Amino acid sequence: MTLRAQLDAVATLLDEGAASSAVRMLRNSWEPELPVNQLVPLYCMWIRGLCDTDELDQAKTLAKRAADQFPRETDILIALGNVYDLRGELESASDAFKRALETDDSLALIHYNLGAVLERLGEEDEAERCYREAIHCESEGGSMFEASAALGALLRRTGRLEEAASVYEGYLEEDPINVDILVEHGICLSDLDEFEDAVERFELALSLDADHGGAWYNLAITLYRMGQHDDAIQAMHRARRADPESPLTLAVLGSWLLSQEDPDLDEALRLLYGALDVVVHLAALDFVGGGYASLVFEEVFEALWQRGRHAEAREVARRAAQRDWITAHMLNTLNEADHGRSESVTTYTVMARAEAGDAPDHWPQDASGYITGLTVLAADEDEARRYSLEYLRNIEAPGVQVRIETIRPGGPDELGEMTPRARGVVSVRSGRDYYRG
Repeated sequence: MTLRAQLDAVATLLDEGAASSAVRMLRNSWEPELPVNQLVPLYCMWIRGLCDTDELDQAKTLAKRAADQFPRETDILIALGNVYDLRGELESASDAFKRALETDDSLALIHYNLGAVLERLGEEDEAERCYREAIHCESEGGSMFEASAALGALLRRTGRLEEAASVYEGYLEEDPINVDILVEHGICLSDLDEFEDAVERFELALSLDADHGGAWYNLAITLYRMGQHDDAIQAMHRARRADPESPLTLAVLGSWLLSQEDPDLDEALRLLYGALDVVVHLAALDFVGGGYASLVFEEVFEALWQRGRHAEAREVARRAAQRDWITAHMLNTLNEADHGRSESVTTYTVMARAEAGDAPDHWPQDASGYITGLTVLAADEDEARRYSLEYLRNIEAPGVQVRIETIRPGGPDELGEMTPRARGVVSVRSGRDYYRG
């Protein structure tokens, strides 16, 4: 079998998910004297195969070796960037993709990959530029789905809804039946209060894919905003049938059922607490992030609080706080209930340490403690200390020792602009930095 035929067979194995077999074939095909036009694709497929089998250390070694041997080969540099990306080495991934652009800046994929890395690095302006460039590079052959979706999501997240809608509209002009973009466009229109147009988008998406959970969920949200609560609940039931393990669907449906005049408490509470169990499980597997988990916990908290089930809501908040998923809304609700509002407050930044002989269940198993930062509104430093200790002692197990390391006036500027404000811990300024030993 010629090497070209072997590479075609390897590509088929990789596409079919048989990465281990592909890697074995590649190892047997290796010859250092191969010409460049054969050696480069062999390197790229081998790197991909090692990534698919989670052998990321070997993939990195091979990719660096290939990049040293072929420092101007675009495909090699893309492969190197992908390996760094998978390993979470984002700065190195960014450097590799930038080097790839120096060799060929006409490839939409490189611009998109660089944008995705820069966005995770917090460089949103540069990420936006990369996504737009990726779309521009693909303009002759159709807009790039990934770049259009990423750019639209970034614009929506930063409140630029009209621009996001324009991006989705531009993509749909070329691919008018892309279900995922139809749904994203519908979400954007719904957020812009263009409810009728949003409903049309979701209904078109569902005509193409009747079991699209996201389309049913967002159709339900839009109908609820329109005051069509019965129709919204029915649509949310359809969303649940389409995606029965969606925590947010379970939480919102449970919230709506609990808010009815004569609710089925057993069903509503089962959905709400089921949402929490599922999202904790998915987060442990790294299938969802902290932002999504916070959204689910807040939905459940608010449903319980609004129905006067305050003790249960407080327990939900405590569980959320143990994982730094508690939101500003949850904290403000509890602070107002416990401490009331005050015209005169000062913002404090508090650094605290928690230590334990045996790690509680919500800590990493080998952790002996952590440091965290809190933003607190209080009348004075002593009150800020007291609120911080109360907060941490409430969310931790009895055996955990908590102490305040530093307290200093100052924090996010916007906190001081609104009065009266409820006093207490208002945000987790920095997530838990666990340490061992």
